[in-house]
Amino acid sequence: MKNLIFVFTLVAVSANANAEHHATLRAEFESLQFLLGSCWEGKFPDGIRTDVHCFESVYDGKHLRDRHVVRGGASLYQGETIYSWSVDANKITYVYWNSLGGVSTGTATPGDGQIAFPDESYIGSNGETVTISSVWENITDDSYDSLTVETFPNGDTKERRVRYQKRQLDWAKTISSRTM
Repeated sequence: MKNLIFVFTLVAVSANANAEHHATLRAEFESLQFLLGSCWEGKFPDGIRTDVHCFESVYDGKHLRDRHVVRGGASLYQGETIYSWSVDANKITYVYWNSLGGVSTGTATPGDGQIAFPDESYIGSNGETVTISSVWENITDDSYDSLTVETFPNGDTKERRVRYQKRQLDWAKTISSRTM
């Protein structure tokens, strides 16, 4: 009997997690809806590193989680973003943190098939602040382009353009089964 109760509990929890993963987002996140419930993979311009982002609903669509992993570099790099709606600012805001100890906050502004992420202030674990601006452009149902410009304290800039393709990936397997 205990095994049967455990199985029913496991099925209920799994069904709830799956429903949460595919839930509809709040109306203010309409521009991000196409990302929900999918993983997206892009190859960096160096042709070596790949970046996988997986998006899921949090708290019945009140927030959106974006977990990502970059492989192919000297070490594994991971990060997570939580997008929320700020009533005070009347816009999408987010907090990002990563496996290097860095944290950043910013806003997202949707418009005409694009989502702009202007002037995010990323503070690395060494205290250095880098300003990052990105634009994501929805190309098709299965792809989007990301243009990112990083501006360093000394004024140098670095630009990166990546095309992301929708992939049928499981986040846990993406983290554990792929090699660097």
